[in-house]
Amino acid sequence: MDLGKSGCQTFGLARVCHFELACRSLDSDPDLDVFRALYKLNRSNYWYTFEVRKKNACCYSWITTSFKDWKDRFFLVDDWCVPANMAWRLKRSRLPDPLPEDIEFNKSFYAALIKVAGRVQTFLEHILVMGRISTIWSEPEYYPTLKWNREVMGLKEALRLKSFDSTELDIRATRAPKGDPPYLTVVKENLHPIREHVATTGQGGSSSAPLANVVPVRAVSVASGNKGKKTGSSGAKDSGSKVVLYGSEHLSVEDEGVNTEGGEDDAEVHPQVSFKRG
Repeated sequence: MDLGKSGCQTFGLARVCHFELACRSLDSDPDLDVFRALYKLNRSNYWYTFEVRKKNACCYSWITTSFKDWKDRFFLVDDWCVPANMAWRLKRSRLPDPLPEDIEFNKSFYAALIKVAGRVQTFLEHILVMGRISTIWSEPEYYPTLKWNREVMGLKEALRLKSFDSTELDIRATRAPKGDPPYLTVVKENLHPIREHVATTGQGGSSSAPLANVVPVRAVSVASGNKGKKTGSSGAKDSGSKVVLYGSEHLSVEDEGVNTEGGEDDAEVHPQVSFKRG
């Protein structure tokens, strides 16, 4: 399609993100041919977006009408993480031709994605890590876990939630089974390869390690006024959730003050997730 991320508007990127999460929820890698069968590229003013190709064949049941606070600050990006061949489409660029009727794609997977249609909304960083999209995860020996009303919830069920701001939702980190590779190793195997980093030597320049060389560091937990409570979970003001994650906060695992009383239900889940503000 020759479209870079910077040329796609927010709702188009949200559909791409949801599609990848939906594929992961079915224990599958994203399938580009299936994506093309579900979506088509279209213009959106000076930007581009992905729209549903057929109204009766959609892999989501609802999409938010706005993404608030998604661009509340500027940040710098090292050139090593920008693909060398990233395309940029102009407003006058020609749109792709319609798909031929005889295009071949995985029709059973296509139907499965439509059947488990979830909701396109602002996803918690925890869910992005579960879907192998985000690497903001500081505990390699643990993997992200969701519980709803004390029952373990998979990614497929999480994508159907109407809201992540609920007292029934419990966000946790669970120790990986013995012998399993560190969770971030699994995540990084699914990331798109980027150019090899070359450190800058000029005055005022800075160098950064490429993602492959980043070593997860234990983050410092930041309590929010609930020290001494049995649950050991952190909350956010005016929110019913036990944990609410924002873009400027990094996932961490709290080692102290965690409830160890709770019987078999909490036997495998050791620490609770809390925050480190960036």
